Amino acid sequence: MIPAYFCSVRTLKKIGLTIVFLSFVIGCDSTTDSKYELEDFIPGDPSIVVSIANIEILQNDLDQNEVFKNIEKNELHRLLSGEHAIVKLIKPKSKSLIGLYKKDSANYDFTLVTKQDSTLFSPDSIGDVISETLSYGEVSLNRVQIENETAFTMVRDSFFLISSSQQLLQETLSEADTEQSNLSKVIDLGDEAELLIIRNKEKIRLSDSLTEALADQLALNISIAADGIRASGVALNNDTLPQLIDVFKGQNPQTNAIAAAHPVDAETSLTFTFNNPDSLFNNLKTFRADFSDLATHPIFETITEVCDLQFKNDRAIIMHSIDAALTNEALIPYLSENSSFRDVDVYDFSNPEIFINQFAPLVNKTRPILAFRLEQFFVFTESMLTAEKIITGFKSNNVLMNSTFFKNASRDLATASSMLLMQFNDEVSRGIANAIYGDMDMIRRSESLKDYRLSALQFSYDRNFAHVNYVCTETVASKQITGSVTQVSSNSLDTDVLIDPQFFSNHRTGGKDIVVQDMANKLHLLSSNGKLLWSKNLQDPVLGKIHEVDILRNGKKQLAFTTKNKLHVIDRNGNTVKPFPINFKDEITQPLSVFDYDNNRKYRFAIVQDEDVLLYDSKGKIVTGFKFKGAGSKIVLPVQHMRMGNKDYILVAEEKGRLHVLSRVGKSRISIDKRFKFSDIPIAEEGSNFVVITSNKTKESISQRGKVSSQKLNVSDSYSFNIDFKTKVTLDDNLLRINGILVELPFGIYTQPALYRANRQTYITLTETQENKVYVYNTSGELISGFPIYGTSTAEIAGRNRTKSMRLLVKGENNEVILYEVQ
Repeated sequence: MIPAYFCSVRTLKKIGLTIVFLSFVIGCDSTTDSKYELEDFIPGDPSIVVSIANIEILQNDLDQNEVFKNIEKNELHRLLSGEHAIVKLIKPKSKSLIGLYKKDSANYDFTLVTKQDSTLFSPDSIGDVISETLSYGEVSLNRVQIENETAFTMVRDSFFLISSSQQLLQETLSEADTEQSNLSKVIDLGDEAELLIIRNKEKIRLSDSLTEALADQLALNISIAADGIRASGVALNNDTLPQLIDVFKGQNPQTNAIAAAHPVDAETSLTFTFNNPDSLFNNLKTFRADFSDLATHPIFETITEVCDLQFKNDRAIIMHSIDAALTNEALIPYLSENSSFRDVDVYDFSNPEIFINQFAPLVNKTRPILAFRLEQFFVFTESMLTAEKIITGFKSNNVLMNSTFFKNASRDLATASSMLLMQFNDEVSRGIANAIYGDMDMIRRSESLKDYRLSALQFSYDRNFAHVNYVCTETVASKQITGSVTQVSSNSLDTDVLIDPQFFSNHRTGGKDIVVQDMANKLHLLSSNGKLLWSKNLQDPVLGKIHEVDILRNGKKQLAFTTKNKLHVIDRNGNTVKPFPINFKDEITQPLSVFDYDNNRKYRFAIVQDEDVLLYDSKGKIVTGFKFKGAGSKIVLPVQHMRMGNKDYILVAEEKGRLHVLSRVGKSRISIDKRFKFSDIPIAEEGSNFVVITSNKTKESISQRGKVSSQKLNVSDSYSFNIDFKTKVTLDDNLLRINGILVELPFGIYTQPALYRANRQTYITLTETQENKVYVYNTSGELISGFPIYGTSTAEIAGRNRTKSMRLLVKGENNEVILYEVQ
């Protein structure tokens, strides 16, 4: 990622000091009538050197960039942005250089040099200007005062110079005239580098309380656009004193893999890579002047990447291993059983100081007490809360690698690096200031920066210097990439979940709440954000699915379901709707079925008691016009209603194999002679036929005249079949077919595919129950981006009101209900 114009490193000795600058060549014309170059007028040992291709363009870019609008007004920013009362009057037509010289901890003097032009500087064109001529040997200087600013100017051999210090300008002239000034060019940038900032004796803030010497020099070619900042350049060390960048000598930058486990809610992280842990460890000991006999610990022998994460209240470490089995073996002496979360064993970790001892100052505060493994990643946390947070993100694919802002930033970063510093969300402003100005506190935190989600500064060591890349760009909602999955809430009930959670419409918000029953037979209603709204004690488990009805026909929804001896209707406040519940002496043997023949909310509730079917209306009264006299044997499936053309069909399957196809009034509508071995797969509607998938895996298609055609299915015992309107889905072991499109799933044990409509699209969900992974596909057989995610039950999907996103609801741990949002 280093710019193509990097050619060489040159050394210029002035007044006994060694200053290393960079030579950038872009094919500019180096011929000039003057014996001087711009860089000859940057005297002494500046703290910062800035090269500007066109000040007017730069100031316009800064004015349109939201980040720079929030910078606290230091001297460099005032010079670049045109806020300096005198410098803003300078209108160069070519490249300019600025040198900044530190006077004290907070203040700088500056010198600016550019090619002289007749219209370059005209202070007399404005009022309230104080100007006088000063003599310096044979040279004349002009002292200019405007408002509260004072500067000294002069023209020397077709170059215009302006400085905040008379002494500095005099030193400039003295040094430019020495023979040493002609040794070589210091900087040759051409016109393509919009803004180059070179910082000498560069330090880097690794944490709020720790700043380290990074390199002798850091040079960044900075591109400023309306949507953010990008930069590339080099860091190098020509000093005999060790610098932080030197700890990566002897290392090859490794591919950054930890983004696949990195949580998205960290405040900051520092990631470093290595292919030779002994070399890195020895270099770090040299850097921190550690003369102990401490050696590299065996747990790091198969590690290539370490990430130190900071959250709001604590910290964590993530390591990437190239041989997880060996790493796990080396860790065993320090682990003892603690608990398990979402199928991940979490251990107590007995060596919390090891990361600081081995990697300081790259790791300087983190003292983990827990450890766990996520595939090839080993994670160490300071609290169980953080452990659960990282596991949740990993299991739901809500990790940095899948985030829009990281995907965007990765286009401007190398895939392999030695060190990567990232700041997120509220910390982004400090990351920008640290990277561009070397001062974390220069940029105000502001609401206008809320769409800047990531600041990333990357170093890749290469022989005796490091390539540097920096990126911070805006990620607004309208640019979000679809397919990201985030966990909205996780609720743990007092006892284990009994029935899979379901959505329930909220007429007030237009959204979806959550209904679930636990093993204590308590029915709970949770809000769309996971807040418990109410709990209601039921004597028995709910049979099958809970139905959503509107028996008052006013848009306010109720919950309808059966337990062993009752038909319940409950409103959204947890109150029983009169005259319900209806009590039954005999046991109800199948889940409730609800029919709405004409979509007018005049419901029929179908109750099955062994061979009998009872129909009740919305007022809790028996429907006397329903004349079905009962089956000849036990009914084995919930009663179903289908409408084909203008005819209604009520389907009753009995144990002895007879299928009754009835009219609304319970009379036989179709006579079927054949008997079937019913499976637990509901009877389906395919075209104008009824379809029965039998327990011996035959597909029986029944016409509306009662004609039966049979097809032997060469499928496994786990075969499932589902049709919803135009979407047909089958699952045979790991072979999923969606409208004939084959999707080969990983081997496992899956729930039956479920079909849901959301945002005018049909989605298919199924869950692998050994690895506890939820898959969601569209009707083209494409896995939705961000899946699979963690879940242990059949997942339900619902669209969100007035948005293009949707919600996914699933059981997690035994007592846990998880709600995800899918973009």
